[in-house]
Amino acid sequence: MEKNTLPGAQDLEIPWHLRFRGDLEKAFSGHFRDTSRTMIITSSLVMLLVYLAAFLLEWYVEADVLHQTWRARFLAVISLCGVLLVALHPQYGRYQQPVIALMALVTAGAHLYMGIHVEHALSHTYFFIVFVAILLMATIFRVTLQWALPVTIVILLGSALVLLGSSGPSHDEAVVVLSYLASLSVITLAGMYFHERLQRRLFVSEQLMALHRTELHDANLVLSHQASRDSLTGTVNRRGMDERLERLVREYHRQERDTPDSVAMLLFDIDDFKPYNDTYGHQKGDEALARVARVPQDMIQRARDFVARYGGEEFVVALWGTKLEDALVFAERLRTRVEKLGIPHPVSRSADVITISIGVACTNADHYSTDELISRADRALYAAKSAGRNRTAATEEDGTVRLLSP
Repeated sequence: MEKNTLPGAQDLEIPWHLRFRGDLEKAFSGHFRDTSRTMIITSSLVMLLVYLAAFLLEWYVEADVLHQTWRARFLAVISLCGVLLVALHPQYGRYQQPVIALMALVTAGAHLYMGIHVEHALSHTYFFIVFVAILLMATIFRVTLQWALPVTIVILLGSALVLLGSSGPSHDEAVVVLSYLASLSVITLAGMYFHERLQRRLFVSEQLMALHRTELHDANLVLSHQASRDSLTGTVNRRGMDERLERLVREYHRQERDTPDSVAMLLFDIDDFKPYNDTYGHQKGDEALARVARVPQDMIQRARDFVARYGGEEFVVALWGTKLEDALVFAERLRTRVEKLGIPHPVSRSADVITISIGVACTNADHYSTDELISRADRALYAAKSAGRNRTAATEEDGTVRLLSP
């Protein structure tokens, strides 16, 4: 069974460390990846153009330095292509955060290397690209704070070791660059912290709204089911029958008249049910109603067909796309199965067990209203009961009633 990842009320307060509990954190991580995927793809393509522009600028300023910078630049481009590859293939989504973090480390390291070993008119700008690597990771490429913070610390420590331990820039220049990197990194991470906190709060709010919509929808379905079901027999109640039967007949009326579909109605009731109640009591009577109602419910197989309690001991079976002869076959099978239940009924006038009488009618081109259909089925049921009960009768298209031999 799938675990529920939706939050409860205790998750509305976002923890200071920006980590949810259990499956909720996994859900947020997936949401975070999905929402940032397009931005990562676009930003990666833009950064590739930026690298191309930097290459052209170096070539314009001093072409001889290209043989010193191309390896470091190539590593940075490869790492950026790795980010683009992961973003283009959603199945690699779990690697998105570490690959972006690795890209930031490679980019910062490559430009620190170039800042120390390459000498030309714009070589000092390489140190500021280190901050750009942090900025890209934390904002444009959107990693979470749990990745951005340790990677930023590693980059700053690496920058301090390189700048203070090399013979490239002077000590004062190194301190200025490091102060610049540290202050802007702190500002960037602070902004990122509050931005991610806001994102997590919005995520929780959306999940709660989705949960409430689902709960409301489920509650409406339950209420709708309860409002249209008979609590004793589990069949459709009278209100539900009117709505569903009207819908079936309306569909029949809209279809082409040369199609074979029609709506068949079986109206049946339990023979001599009042004496049964008087003999055994209402509790036994309710049990008998439920057992009899279960028989046609087990027989119907299509979604449009349904069984409804018409009132008291009377029930309706509605069958879509069923001709009169097929409906009569169904009715006889139903009558026989109810009789075979063998529920004792010693005071019945038709048998020593509970039996039913059935009236059958079908829609046709001249008679397609629900009232007419019920009336024709009721006429057939009256004929079946008048002929001795425990039998089936049908109202033909011309209005005549045909009795089937029991």
